[in-house]
Amino acid sequence: MTFIVKTRKVLLNKLLNRRQLSVELLHPNKPTPSQESVVKELASKYKADERNVVVYGLRTSFGGNRTTGFALIYDTQQYLLKFEPKFRLRRRGIIPKRDGSRKGWKEVKSKLKKTRGSEKTKIYMSRKTDKREVIRAQKETYLKGFVGK
Repeated sequence: MTFIVKTRKVLLNKLLNRRQLSVELLHPNKPTPSQESVVKELASKYKADERNVVVYGLRTSFGGNRTTGFALIYDTQQYLLKFEPKFRLRRRGIIPKRDGSRKGWKEVKSKLKKTRGSEKTKIYMSRKTDKREVIRAQKETYLKGFVGK
């Protein structure tokens, strides 16, 4: 697929160790480009690793031919894991998706409203697993995969 990438408002954010850019894609008489193809194009344009580029918020204008969005290019993989929101990390498959259902959590919440004292903590802990530890372990195994390469 052929398209032209124009970047606007390129900011170097030294606090978060990334470049923030507004992206405009021109694709006359073609469908909207996929995020993966935009990531590859930006990585080659800015001489960055594809794994450190995050593209989001792509919106095609009415009638097609032009799409705008945002991109973040992190300096290293560690900064991406540190500063990127968890929902985007879940989309990329870096950290695991949430287990359980929304209904199950709401049932526990209603049980907690009806109980008092130490029973409340027992009910809460029966439902809750230590997700921080799971996410931290998943991030570490993800980073170990890049050290060998």
